[in-house]
Amino acid sequence: MVEPNFSERESEREDEGGRVHEPVLVEEVLIALDCKPNGRKLYLDCTVGLGGHTEAILAATNPEGRVVGLDRDEEALALAEKRLHPYRDRIILRKGSFNELSRIAAELNLKEVDGLLFDLGISSLQLDRPERGFSFQRPGPLDMRMNQMEKETAADWINRATERELAEIIRTYGEERWAKRIASSIIRFRSESGPITRTEELEGVIWRAYPAKARHGRIHPATRTFQAFRMVVNQEMAQLEAGLEAALSLLAVGGRLVVISFHSLEDRLVKQTFKKWAMQEPRRFVNLYKKPIQAGPEEIARNPRARSAKLRGLERAA
Repeated sequence: MVEPNFSERESEREDEGGRVHEPVLVEEVLIALDCKPNGRKLYLDCTVGLGGHTEAILAATNPEGRVVGLDRDEEALALAEKRLHPYRDRIILRKGSFNELSRIAAELNLKEVDGLLFDLGISSLQLDRPERGFSFQRPGPLDMRMNQMEKETAADWINRATERELAEIIRTYGEERWAKRIASSIIRFRSESGPITRTEELEGVIWRAYPAKARHGRIHPATRTFQAFRMVVNQEMAQLEAGLEAALSLLAVGGRLVVISFHSLEDRLVKQTFKKWAMQEPRRFVNLYKKPIQAGPEEIARNPRARSAKLRGLERAA
């Protein structure tokens, strides 16, 4: 069962060389960021993940393009560093969240950049590791932290939240029709069996909360609730807002801000933010696309997790 909205920044496929990481919408990203060879431009990849988009940007801007890459997942950064070793003279990697973007830029003395990329999907590294607790398909501790230095896990939040808080988060971030039933089921399980600490426990609670006739739809009943808890634990919407504001102040004239989202709430926030900036007087920003760019049938066939990706772009014109 594929998990829509748990889409990954990079899919994994097997080839003759073993495991290969394939970023979504890579050609579209390069066009949107105006990546060209022999240009001494500076790009900021705010979600390095396993390094797929970063590698593509560096290859497309060879030999002088440079990239500063950020991610709040230490494990992902370590793997990206190995992957990007051939470009080590043209890249700087730093650990950091979106709300730390301004601070990191100041520390590196970055006053303006030619392009910024935000890819809001979670990486295959996070989704495929049972011990990270992101997926209901893989039994493991109910963690879900992108930054494992953060104190509160998904289990911590789920077991302290009230029924009203649970229902609100599931309904808002998961857009889940049965949010109230699921919240009630979680509270009942906590009172009868104790804290929910594992992914398979939470999946079972959600399954039982779902009406029997609704359990066998297009997506698994646990998909939206797991998504909602991941988003609240990692403060994803607040982080995105902070990151977009910081990105705006870093864009050089002619620079471009590109965002790939996988969730309707994220895409809506990006769309509204870009529209607001483009309408401000004096007109300093221009929307690159009237509608979001999406993966074509060939990419979706090769990488099904790209099907919900939406790319939007903004250019600083003055």
